[in-house]
Amino acid sequence: MRFRFTLLLIFCCALTQFSYAQQINKRYELGILVGNSGYLGDLNKSDFFSKQPQAGVGLLGRYYYNERWTFRGGLTFGKLTGSDANFADRAGRGFKTSSPITDLSATVEWDFLGKKRFSYDTATYQVKFKRTLSPYFFTGLGLGFTSPKADFTGTPTTLAIYRQGAVADQAAKYSSTNIVVPFGFGVKYDINENFVVALEAGFRFAFSDYLDGISQGANPARNDKYKLSGLTVTYRFDKKDTDKDGIPDETDGCPKQPGSVKLNGCPDFDKDGVADKDDECPEVFGLIPLKGCPDNDSDGIANQNDDCPDAYGSLTMKGCPDKDKDGIADKNDTCPDVAGLVEFGGCPDTDKDGVADKDDACPTLAGTTQMKGCPDTDNDGVADKDDACPTIAGTLAGCPDTDKDGIADKDDMCPDVAGIIAFNGCPDTDGDGVPDSKDRQPTVAGKPEFEGAIDAPTLAKLTKAEEKLKLPMVASKIPNSTTTTVLFELNKIEIQPMYAVILDGVAATMAANQTYNLRIAGHADEIGSTEPNQKLSEKRAEACFDYLLSKGVATNRMSFGGVGEKMPVASNTTEQGRKQNRRATIEIIIK
Repeated sequence: MRFRFTLLLIFCCALTQFSYAQQINKRYELGILVGNSGYLGDLNKSDFFSKQPQAGVGLLGRYYYNERWTFRGGLTFGKLTGSDANFADRAGRGFKTSSPITDLSATVEWDFLGKKRFSYDTATYQVKFKRTLSPYFFTGLGLGFTSPKADFTGTPTTLAIYRQGAVADQAAKYSSTNIVVPFGFGVKYDINENFVVALEAGFRFAFSDYLDGISQGANPARNDKYKLSGLTVTYRFDKKDTDKDGIPDETDGCPKQPGSVKLNGCPDFDKDGVADKDDECPEVFGLIPLKGCPDNDSDGIANQNDDCPDAYGSLTMKGCPDKDKDGIADKNDTCPDVAGLVEFGGCPDTDKDGVADKDDACPTLAGTTQMKGCPDTDNDGVADKDDACPTIAGTLAGCPDTDKDGIADKDDMCPDVAGIIAFNGCPDTDGDGVPDSKDRQPTVAGKPEFEGAIDAPTLAKLTKAEEKLKLPMVASKIPNSTTTTVLFELNKIEIQPMYAVILDGVAATMAANQTYNLRIAGHADEIGSTEPNQKLSEKRAEACFDYLLSKGVATNRMSFGGVGEKMPVASNTTEQGRKQNRRATIEIIIK
């Protein structure tokens, strides 16, 4: 599967490498393929060589994007046959298969020596041809049409597991149309400018294990493949090009005169980029926008139309300069060195806010007349220069206070929850002097010396539980151990009555056996995000811990923790499987 993905990636990368190039080669080819087809499926051990190759024939066509890259389409007919009898270690199974194969493919070929075949003489504008021996590679996508006839007769020694798989294969429903990934290589040689011969080895990787009608009865973990190899003979052709300049007559502006591609096949005597037939000054180097005529001051205005032919100017100023580019001729501009506006006599309003710079309190920042030319980005009535939060509307010196606790969000450690100044805006829900973020029991008033817990034993219990939550809960089989499972409802941590009875039994067992210890692990299914599932699994383990503690099991005989969704016991793709994964396991460990 990884190899197929690599091939698809190569194919996509190949497409992105295409770039424009002059079309000097013949672009079309049509021809035939004569060779063999080879079966590479479950009954053939090799991925590249078939034990029972069969004849294969086909048609193909090529379109040359440029000298190296080619689009190719092909239709090939062959046969796929395989038999366990071809291999000594499989002969005892005795299965056989046969199927016609029709392959329809669209590929991209890379002929990395293709540029040697055609060249372009820029001096004479002529395309020249040279015989070339060149290797090539190809890949793409295709369809393989099969109609397999598998023979599951076997031998007297065929194992039961293969016969059972054969029964499944005979009952299986599969498509006769299969997506395949063609891939291969070859070498081509030009007999002359028109005829090309090539030898190639091509392979097809299928997205199915039923090209041969056999899967469960052989190797269901390995999809089928096949090969199509042989000799191709093609005829290369293109549209008529009388002057051999690489441009077909139908699009050549001068079909009987060799010319440049840039000039649509027409000559350019003065080499100024304007075809002679369109050049108003064909013997003098000029500019393309000016139909081949010169422009002394390079202002884009032909000399004969320029009021200032030796001074760079603009078309709107009839070739005369406007240094500050404000549309006002320098001779009429009050501020000729600084771009300005007509309504200000050519002088600037830098921030374009309708307030002249001389009257603007913020001349480089667009503002409003009400704010004397200064901006108020967040429209809160406080100018940006005086606003502590200029991009967010607010009431505290221009800053917001989302939780309305009198502390600006930028200074509030907990901006979405109302808090107190003593804790930088964070809450102390139970009012015990310990902020919620550090309080071991944030909803129960405790004591600062016990980190918000009500007493030392409670702190010890919470600390011990926290340490256990940090320990990795590894599912391992320990000698002399037994495990009890408690299931939970979706997103719940409450112990259901039926499991309370089971936990009572665990507590009774612990009371009768003082050498027993417990390890409690909480689990979750894959619904939801990883972090919430981790916390949910921890709470399920703690619920069991607390229940057993209430039944007299000592804390030093129990440990608990959560593993989230990491250790499912059933598939998470079905509701039944997810029910089994919403659990806590209580493992009794004998010392």
